[in-house]
Amino acid sequence: MLLNATHTHPLWIMGGDFNMITKLEGKLGDRIRLDNESDYFKDFIQSNWLIDLPFNNGIYTWNKKNSSPHHIASRLDIFLISDNAIHLGGDLSASILPLSGLDHWPISLQWQRPRNSTRRPFRFESFWLTHPNFKDPVQYAWKGFLPPTGSKMFQF
Repeated sequence: MLLNATHTHPLWIMGGDFNMITKLEGKLGDRIRLDNESDYFKDFIQSNWLIDLPFNNGIYTWNKKNSSPHHIASRLDIFLISDNAIHLGGDLSASILPLSGLDHWPISLQWQRPRNSTRRPFRFESFWLTHPNFKDPVQYAWKGFLPPTGSKMFQF
């Protein structure tokens, strides 16, 4: 399944209990292995250009409450964001909140957008190509372009 099958690059932010790990580092104790579902989930994340946002204050979001001498914990709750969310700017941070009596710790996502976001990245729109006078200003600009002088690194 592709979230971005239309190639319009929508913004995706999703989070919660996915009940599986995608990396071996996401489990502590018991049998540490990735099963087929974990592989499918990891493939889904990669094929949809999603980013598994790390937590800034820990790894594990679930623990098995039992009287066993072996502590078992896993990173089952995660936030997945589309890669284009990074380009929108700001500071994205995920945190694990204090335990509230359940076996899952609640998680929180904070997105602090920059205050001065008046500068937008350049985007090429295909409709420009359909304008009858499109080529004139482009040719004029390219003919008048003088390459910078200086070292090769400065020119680059």
